[in-house]
Parts: sequence; C-alpha cells; structure tokens
Amino acid sequence: MSKTVSGLQTIFPLSWSGVLVVDGKSIRVYNRLAKKLDLSKFSELEIKYLHKKIWLCGIDYGTGDLPHYDLADEETMIDLVLFFRVLGQINYPLKVLVSDGNEEIIRAARKVYGDTFLHQLCTRHFIEGLKRKAREGGLLIDPKTNDLIKLIQLTIEADTLEISWEMLGKLKSENKKFNHPTQKEILKTFHEQMNELTTHLQHQELSIPHTSNDIENLFRQLSLRLKSIGTFGDFRHAQNYLKAWALWRRTTKFTDCKRARKTRNGRSPLELACRKRLVDIDFLSL
Repeated sequence: MSKTVSGLQTIFPLSWSGVLVVDGKSIRVYNRLAKKLDLSKFSELEIKYLHKKIWLCGIDYGTGDLPHYDLADEETMIDLVLFFRVLGQINYPLKVLVSDGNEEIIRAARKVYGDTFLHQLCTRHFIEGLKRKAREGGLLIDPKTNDLIKLIQLTIEADTLEISWEMLGKLKSENKKFNHPTQKEILKTFHEQMNELTTHLQHQELSIPHTSNDIENLFRQLSLRLKSIGTFGDFRHAQNYLKAWALWRRTTKFTDCKRARKTRNGRSPLELACRKRLVDIDFLSL
C-alpha cells in the first residue's frame, strides 16, 4: 500500500470521485542481468525490453489526485490485479473505470471489484484503432471508409444521448453501402464495444470522461522530467523517484483549469481529495 495514502487516511478520510482513469507508462530501468547475457543474440527491440518497467497509475477524474501508483515489471494480469487490490485496500470507491483498449485492465479490475462499477472505453484510442484497421485494409484514403469512421466518432463522442441516437440511426440507414470486408470488420468492432464506448452518455450524472486524456497528460508531464534522466540505475532508484514525483504532483496547485474545472485553480489534487488546505497537513507524520 502507498505509505502516503495510508498515512493520510489515519489523519482524515480521503474523498475521491470514484471515476478512475488507469494506464501504464514505460520506464527505462537498467537491468544488471543484461551484463551476463550475450546481447549479440538479441534484437535492438529485445534489448530495450530488457531495460523496461511499467509505472501503473490511476488518476481520480473528479479531484485530479493519484490514489495509487506503483512500478511493476510488466502490464500483465498479475501486475494489474495487485494494483487494483491496493486500491481496494485503501477503500477507493470505484464507480467508473476509464481505460484504453487493454482488456486486461478491465479484467483485473473485475477480479478485485466484481461488477460493482461501470467501464468507459477511451473513444480516442478506439477511433485510432479503427483508422489502423482502415490503413491495414488499404482503405485509409477511401471516402466511404472515412465517412464510416466519422459517423462512428460522432455517435460515441456526441454531447447528448439524443444526438448519439440520431447519429446511430444515420449510420444504420447507410449500412448497405459499406460492403468491403474491412468496412464490415469496423462496423462489427463498433457494435461489439458500443455499450462501453457510450457509458459517459448513458450516465451523464456521473460526469464521466470519454477519453483517457487525463492520464495521458500526466504521463506527458512525467516524460518531460524523465527526459534528462534517461535510464534509472536500478529498480529502487526508479521507484523512489516516481513516488517523490507523484507526491509533488499531488501537492502542486492547479493554475490553468478551464470551464467546469475552473474551480480547481489555487488548490492541489490532494487538497481537493482531502478537502483540507495543505497547511493543515503534517507531512512529517505520514
């Protein structure tokens, strides 16, 4: 369990929104075992993999706080189950999980939390996946295929459920003109995942994001810090640095939030989650 989180909970309860965006980021950590291997037998990609770890992180959409984060060997089912178990141990009230197309994230969360929460699939990652299918099928510049993907995007990223139904009706009325095998595969993929792509529209009272942009933006901020480091000397150094960076991120005040999030400005994620000012928190007691 994160010592920072458990320490805070002994002082006062944390209040998160329950809408969690989860993903993993690749971190370069030097693997000392690589010195004992004959690297001439490995490809450049395999050598890079030897020095790769994954930083698993969840960001609470309502507060911007980081309830749990940890450095793992990989982004496998085992690593993800351990990640969600800690979330359960700190009583994170998971209501909605937002993730990209990694099916093991949702499977691991269900293993720990059961069917007690909703799932929102990132619409941006989904549309990017459809464009890859079109490119692989040789239809990336085909007007009909582009119209198909655009209609799907308008359906899953509509402002209201009513507009989404309207776009879906238009899509159904034009189904017959999409006869190419790749176009049929795109439609099949969409229909299979439509429910999880529109959770934000079906439950608008929960203010669910339809993308995983929050965690992607967090990772971009971290990448800027890691650029000057390159590769960590060992696992422990990487883990300690990431813990320190995450705590810094949790205690840094928002300054440029806009629209509905404008009220965040002047307060940090931890303040929003604790509903206390940082001056009231004794960090030495954590």
